[in-house]
Amino acid sequence: MHRRVLAFDFDGTLAENGVVPAEVCTALEQLYDSGHALFLVTGRLTESVSLDPIGDLFTGIVWENGAVLYDTVNRETDLPFGQLDRRLVEALIAADVPLEQGLAIVSTWAPHKETVWRVINKWGGDAAVINNKGAIMILPAGAAKGSGLQRLLTTCCFSPRNLVSFGDAENDLSLLTLGEYGVAVANAVPSLKVIADLVTTQPGPAGVHEALTAYWLNERQLDIPLSREIKIPLGEDKDNAPAFLSSALLAGNNLGIFGDSGAGKSWVSGLLAEGMHHADYQILLIDPEGDFRGMQAMSRFVAFKGDLSTMPSPSVVATVLESVGVSVVLDLCEYPDSQRGKYVANLLRVLRPLRERKFRPHWILLEEAQYFLSPSSDDYQSIIEALTPMLPGGGWAFVSYAPAQLGNPVISALKYCLLTRLSDADSSRVLHKQFQLPADIPVAIPRNHVWVSGYGLVRLLQNTRRVPHIRHLFKYLDNPLPRQKHFYFRDEHGYLGLHAASLFEFLQLLPDLSIESLSYHQSRNDFSAWAEGALGDAELAARLRKLAHRQFKGKALRTALLQCVATHYTELHKH
Repeated sequence: MHRRVLAFDFDGTLAENGVVPAEVCTALEQLYDSGHALFLVTGRLTESVSLDPIGDLFTGIVWENGAVLYDTVNRETDLPFGQLDRRLVEALIAADVPLEQGLAIVSTWAPHKETVWRVINKWGGDAAVINNKGAIMILPAGAAKGSGLQRLLTTCCFSPRNLVSFGDAENDLSLLTLGEYGVAVANAVPSLKVIADLVTTQPGPAGVHEALTAYWLNERQLDIPLSREIKIPLGEDKDNAPAFLSSALLAGNNLGIFGDSGAGKSWVSGLLAEGMHHADYQILLIDPEGDFRGMQAMSRFVAFKGDLSTMPSPSVVATVLESVGVSVVLDLCEYPDSQRGKYVANLLRVLRPLRERKFRPHWILLEEAQYFLSPSSDDYQSIIEALTPMLPGGGWAFVSYAPAQLGNPVISALKYCLLTRLSDADSSRVLHKQFQLPADIPVAIPRNHVWVSGYGLVRLLQNTRRVPHIRHLFKYLDNPLPRQKHFYFRDEHGYLGLHAASLFEFLQLLPDLSIESLSYHQSRNDFSAWAEGALGDAELAARLRKLAHRQFKGKALRTALLQCVATHYTELHKH
């Protein structure tokens, strides 16, 4: 079963007039007993509503529209965005705005909206105003249901990539866009229905029960088009249109990546791992031949390598994977061949509780799977005993040139496959039986192509891989680019006579450049274009684009650019 994190708004969604119906309470209990993690996310003031009999089912509670977080396991309360300035609250009271005061926020009603805005504009401090049907909430800057829940999920070691959110009101927009799936009940405001993946036919608690019964209580994957589908780029289809893998379609399922040696299967598995990690799915790549150690060049991707005495223990690897968003390559090329199976079996035993408690790593890719999963291998029995209980939860990708050598428990657990050319007749028969392949697949797959079940033939593009580009950019941290790729500093009057031949030179020039030049380039997105086009650094380009969107001015622009580039430069040097 593929377990999820389920987050529910309270009023109008989980509850009607402050009461959660008995059938919904029963459904929540069933979800909890099945191993799903439950969170409550409400605009209500802290502890302003009784949660009996369901309060103990929640791993965490977000109160006051994201401003107050409660970790029920550790019984800790956190105000991550601080509290409203007391002077603002006093100004609102002086303006005769009736207020309900919480630990971090205050609220009033829609008729007082103009007065609230007038006071806030006059006061001039940081505060946010959120509409919640007829209520008006005044919050510390940055507080929202989505941002609050994201903080709490991180505290509790859960990933938003496992999240299903339920809501009905304007203040649930950030909640529904945070996770993988968003569900709006039938009585939801129109703006929420637009961005929801699923809109129930029933309002409020009845709609929640409808959705839970249709999918998560019956262990059924959400099988409808998603409004915010995360697409993993593969290449181009027969019409030269971009081809993608749907991360949501793959979730909860297992995948085979098969092909002859040298036919590109490892390139494809690397592409999948990069794309998944880039989309914030946590990856563990078990690499017996050391082909993927370059993955550590990606931000938040750690590589472990060693022999019998220096390789980190399985428990150490699991401890690293406890951190949300950190992926791992386990390079076993120096580890003794005779001991690799025992190591992998022990690792799977250690990882099983992590997957059962936190539903991570999202994907485990086992390269050269025939080494470990052939029934004739010495450690097959111990590995398959550790693996079998984990297969129903999905999130496995088995990579092999010989799928016919893999045991039946593995082959029968596969839902999808990616195939490069595969000439072995026995393997072709196994795959045809499991996937009902076209007659000419996989023998007739052209070079630099992959056949994707449910999609068809895809032409692989070399520029779809991230790691080669990241490896390439290390060269230009300190060494000069070709002259035509230097960054030439200008302002609106023309060239300033200054240019940067590397990221180091670019960083050295930033403190002394005129604000006029920095503003000129920032307004044209020249910095991000140079990072992506000349350096091949998509990560730095993305960071610089974010700065452009924030529209820093004057000295603040220089400070933000320096911080952004210096931080990235330091991160790359660490790798």
